[in-house]
Amino acid sequence: MHFAEPPPLSLYVHMPWCVRKCPYCDFNSHRLTDKLDAPGYLRALLADLALETTLVAGRRIESVFIGGGTPSLFPAGVIAELLQGVRQRLDCRHDMEVTLEANPGTLDFERFGGYREAGVNRLSIGVQSFDAGSLSALGRIHGPQQAMQAAELARSSGFDNIN
Repeated sequence: MHFAEPPPLSLYVHMPWCVRKCPYCDFNSHRLTDKLDAPGYLRALLADLALETTLVAGRRIESVFIGGGTPSLFPAGVIAELLQGVRQRLDCRHDMEVTLEANPGTLDFERFGGYREAGVNRLSIGVQSFDAGSLSALGRIHGPQQAMQAAELARSSGFDNIN
């Protein structure tokens, strides 16, 4: 197949650490047992990205999805540096969608605001259920009230694109 113009791309960035590994999760994720070396992981991600940029030359990045694990364990400053590094290395739409997965058990108002300032414009809040018994059975670190509060905090900190 030959394209008149190379098709755009979406970039997935994996942040593999969690407060606790949920028993149903099949993703490459690990319980954080020590202090998170966010700057070290950021350096590794950007070094890896730099090695791969020639593979996507001439193709525009339409969206970035930061998933995991629990990306909301990472400080907003690290997310800002990550996005800056992506924009420096790749051709990105100026208005690209940038999604961050967030666990309701790891959030507060300042963190949401920091993610917004970093360039995140969509939050994917991990709410598998609003039933306390189901959340417990799933091994989630939050309850129904925290899930509802996370959505309210996201809205009050300026996010209008939330799932």
